[in-house]
Parts: sequence; C-alpha cells; structure tokens
Amino acid sequence: MKTNPRIIALRTESVSPQHCSAQLRHEILSRARYFEDLSSAQLDQVSQRFREVHHPADSTICHEGGQAQRLFFVAHGKVKLLRHSAGGEDVVLDILPQGALFGGLAPLGTQRYPETAMAQTDCCVLEISGADFQQLLEDHPAVTLAVLRSVARSLDDAREIIRQLTTSTVRTRVAVALVKLAERLGDTTDQGILIRAPLSRQDLAAMVGATPETVSRVMADLKRDGLIDTGRQWVRVVNPQGLQAINA
Repeated sequence: MKTNPRIIALRTESVSPQHCSAQLRHEILSRARYFEDLSSAQLDQVSQRFREVHHPADSTICHEGGQAQRLFFVAHGKVKLLRHSAGGEDVVLDILPQGALFGGLAPLGTQRYPETAMAQTDCCVLEISGADFQQLLEDHPAVTLAVLRSVARSLDDAREIIRQLTTSTVRTRVAVALVKLAERLGDTTDQGILIRAPLSRQDLAAMVGATPETVSRVMADLKRDGLIDTGRQWVRVVNPQGLQAINA
C-alpha cells in the first residue's frame, strides 16, 4: 500500500511532546504542501514564524465554529477532528498523524474552524497566526502559488466527496475510508495493516455519510469476506488489494 509522502513517519524516537527540535520542525514544514518548493534557508525563515505548543491528551486545540485564527501542523502525537452531530454528540471525522495540517485562516478562505481539533495523545503542535502567514505570502511568492494550488485541490476533493456521496454505495465509501486510514495510521503486521484508533461505528458513519446501522452491516460483510478484521478500538485490513478493488 502506498504511503502518503506528506505524512510519513519522521525520526521522533528522542522527541518529547513538550519540545520539537529545530530539525524536526524543518522536516515537517518541508513536507507541507505550502512550503515544499522553498529552499532550506527559506524554510528556516518560515520556521521562525511558527511557535510550538504542547497539548496534553484529550485537550482541545480549536473549536468548531470558532473564528479561524491559526493554522496548525501536528509535530508529535495524534490529533482527532470532531464535529457536533444533530443528535448532540461529537463524532470523529478524522485522525491526523504527524505532519498533518488542520485549522484555518482567512487568507486561505476559512473564516470559521470547520471541526473541533482535540489531542488524542500528548501532542506538540506547530501553529502560525493569520498575520504571520500573511507576511509569509508577501515574503515568499512560491508560498502564494502553493496556496492557490492547494485551494484548487481542495475544491477537487470537495467535488470528489460529493460525487462519492451521490454515486457510490456505502460499501465503496467505507472501503475508501478504511484504505485512507490504513495509509495514514496503519502499522504493517504479518496479519495485515493494523489501524489502532478509537473509531465507533457512528464515527465511521459520519466520515462516509451513512447511518451507523448501515456501516455496521457493511463492516460485518467486509469481515465475512475476509477483507478486514475488527476488535475493540482497532481494525485490521487483512486484504488491502481486495479493499482497494471495491473502489476500482
């Protein structure tokens, strides 16, 4: 299974959640889609505009609907994105690994945070304010061009999500979600790709736009077909190729 180059594992064995080394900051920002075209010296200038903030597990980093004033990168640990459902419960929409981007800023077209971000584990997060990011756009034309490309990709992603919701079966959407989670969070084992995450059926249902009951039936079918195995707070992709073939 392919590994997303923007969220690959970095050398963090000696990194504590309370501190992100200069080297780690540099590596994370160099993989960010906004800064991938910058030189090493330019990345050092960019890094100086970010500050590192420690968030203990289960603490809130930003609130859904709050004014979007910060852009964040996960430097160490995992962050989960939540949205308040019509039923009054918070459902998990995504779990972000090291190097992932979240939050939002007005220069990027985001006025309000679309989700609540919460530290799933102890986290070190790199954050930048709107004023500092605006200065980066003025200082580095390459960043401005990268932002425009990113906005265009986001529009394409939004169209693809709408297409899947209107034309794909729930089985296909669940398969796509599991493949993405495996790519981003999975650990390869002899039995398959293990996804350790506290995802309930309701959480997965929110991700794919279906009811929890329907998702439960689909997961049972996938397990019976030998494509996945499940347990408490984990899913193992036993047959990645078979799962990917559902969306072929």
